[in-house]
Amino acid sequence: MCSRKNVTRNRKSLDALVISDLHYVDRAEHVCPIEVRRTGLGPALVHAALENLDSLGVHVDLSIILGDIVDNGLAPGAEEDLAAVAGALREARVPVLAVPGNHDGEYARFAGVFGCRAGLHVVGGYGFLIFHDQVGEGQVTTRPAEWLGLPAQAAAQRPDLALIALQHNPLYVEGEHEYPYVLANADAVLAGYREAGVVLSLSGHYHPGEPLCRVDGVPCYTAPAACEAPFRFAHLRLVGREVEVYEMAIAHRCEWQD
Repeated sequence: MCSRKNVTRNRKSLDALVISDLHYVDRAEHVCPIEVRRTGLGPALVHAALENLDSLGVHVDLSIILGDIVDNGLAPGAEEDLAAVAGALREARVPVLAVPGNHDGEYARFAGVFGCRAGLHVVGGYGFLIFHDQVGEGQVTTRPAEWLGLPAQAAAQRPDLALIALQHNPLYVEGEHEYPYVLANADAVLAGYREAGVVLSLSGHYHPGEPLCRVDGVPCYTAPAACEAPFRFAHLRLVGREVEVYEMAIAHRCEWQD
């Protein structure tokens, strides 16, 4: 852990919880058909992840949640489940940035629950770009044309900010060339990120997750599904324009695997 604290004092830094795909069901009138998803854990997963980071001496400056927070956002009661997860995140008393997933229902309602619109958000001297991508027939997801220029606009207007992009669908999955849920216009999205100097792209949706790697010159990380054993999440560490991701599991909650 000592290496995480070895920061030059005149460089800004930020520590964030990154968690995705809780697929939470409590008040919603819905039963998840996929048994591997532990859908009753949502807020407990958030609390456990924050407790793990705290036990490592990590002071979280920001919480990031990357979509599919509930399992069926169209079911009656789903808004209460979204609010329960939002409340658990807010208990850390730090800003929360949330992107909607294809399971989360209507985007405007989602943004209202989390108080988090699409666009540029500045937290701790960093610029976070939140995208609400369009889910079409067959769950094919596309970045709307009017949003493709946001990274360049943000870079031009705020050259002082290192930019981090947040979306639900991944832009790349190693070896999964037939995986149908990569963002349909990922090439155009990555080109825009590269030209704007985006220092990190964060995604969810692909439940196994994808380690931090460079895709067409853009550092990309896909968070694993927190609702499936071993209940993984990540600690994002930003120092200046440098990026580190520490992925970990909620090991002390192994009773959840029963």
